[in-house]
Order: sequence, then structure tokens, then C-alpha cells
Amino acid sequence: MKRFLKVLLIVFSMGLTMIYMVIIWKLTFGHLIHAVVKRHTAVKTAKELAAQKRQNTTQTLKKSLFAGDERVKQYLGYRVLDTIRLEGHFHHIDFDILPDKRSYCNKCHGDMPHNKVKEVRAFWNMHAFFMACETCHVRFDDPAAKPAYKWYDRQTGKIVDSPVPHARPGFYTAKIIPFEQVGGGSARVDSDERIAYANEFIKSGDTLSEFQKSKAVKVIHSVTSKKPYVCNDCHRKDKPILSLRDLGYPPERINFLEGNEVVGMVDKYRTFFLPEFMKPGP
Repeated sequence: MKRFLKVLLIVFSMGLTMIYMVIIWKLTFGHLIHAVVKRHTAVKTAKELAAQKRQNTTQTLKKSLFAGDERVKQYLGYRVLDTIRLEGHFHHIDFDILPDKRSYCNKCHGDMPHNKVKEVRAFWNMHAFFMACETCHVRFDDPAAKPAYKWYDRQTGKIVDSPVPHARPGFYTAKIIPFEQVGGGSARVDSDERIAYANEFIKSGDTLSEFQKSKAVKVIHSVTSKKPYVCNDCHRKDKPILSLRDLGYPPERINFLEGNEVVGMVDKYRTFFLPEFMKPGP
């Protein structure tokens, strides 16, 4: 009997020891095992989702490439982008600048004509998408010849209402052109006669002598000024060149454009510096 009780006590003690060891194990290592299992599950799920996404993308590409899906040609100002329309694709460009069919300056100088001053050339080229070249490059220093500025449609060249109230900046379908005083009235600087002369020069330029080319170029550029208008001629509150109100800009936008922030950026930051960590190492 005593032997039986002794064995029973030993078994009971071993049971308690096992339970204690399990409790200690869970308290000490249980959360680590749970974290590992959870991470393994998350990684597996992520891989499965990535694989499914790759499969969907591949199917979409195959469908677009081989099933004759719609192709999109978009004019970006400096080139035409020909792409397949992929719904929801991150790199798909969703805007079209529209070429300026009226401007005869663009035919030689391009849509982004500024390339000399690298610090501000992007800023100036940005303006070229909603302002005709003549807006800055034709000065009217004679007070009696004060010009008017209006919007013209990029495609038709016709004078139109301001696009500002109906479109976001950068998405205007029109550009600003000056009107000069002629006799008792006014006429747009990009007149049909000047456009015709420039087109004829471009058409027959290869047949002209160097002297004739030089003379024709001087005639085409005779309306332009050696010193164009600069930023603070427009971006200021005291008698700016452009009447932004007449061009359809709302008061809050006018306050921003005539503020000092724009001019200050161009005047002060002639030299741009990259942070040290972005510079290539030795």
C-alpha cells in the first residue's frame, strides 16, 4: 500500500512539474513563437497577393497588347506620347496639352524654347504653355502704345473667353497674346501677315542665300525686343504689365500671382544646391 502511494505521489509530482514547465515555457517563449507564426502568415499572404497582382497585370497587358485595346496619342508639348490605355495604371498620363497651331514662333523655337539659364528654364518654359512668346518678348515702352492682352484658342487661333474659371492651372486650352495699337485701333501682334511671312521663309529657307536668310530672320524678329519683360514686370502689385483681372483671374489668385513669393524665388535662388547626402560619393 505504501509502495502504491509512493508511486502515485511521484507521478503526481511529475505531472505538476510538466504543467509548471509548460506554463514557464509559454510565459517565456510563447509570445516569440506567436510573433514568428504571425509573421510567417503575413509574409505568405503578401506573397500570395503579390502573385495575384502580377497575374492580373500580366493578363491586362496581354489583353492590351494582343487584343487590340485602345491606343492613346497625347501631345506633351515636346513630343507625342503613343501608349496603350491601361485603366488605373500608375504611369498612364491623363492630360493632353494640345499643340499651338497659331504660333509661328514654335515652328522654329519649339514649345519649350528656353534652355540657356538652367536654374529657371523650367519656370519660363512652364509659362510658354499658356502665354504666347510675344507676351514677354514684345515690349511696349511707349505709354501711348499701351497694349491689351487677350486669350486665343490653341487649335483655332481665335480670340476666346478666359479659360481660367473653367480649368485648372496647366490645363488651359488657350494662350495670352498682346494686341498692339495700330492707327486708331488695335491688332494682335501675331498678325496673319507676319505668320504668312514666317511660313514662307520656313517653306523656301533652303533656297535662300545666307544674306537673304539673315535679312528674313531680322524681319521676322523685328517686332521682338532685345530685352524682354521679366518676372517682376508682371508679378507685382504696382502697375503690372498684365491686367490679371481682365484676363479672368479671381481675386485670391491675383493676390498670389502679384505677391513677392514668385519674384523672390527667381531673384534669390539663382544657384541651387543639392543636399550633401544626394551628391555622388568619391
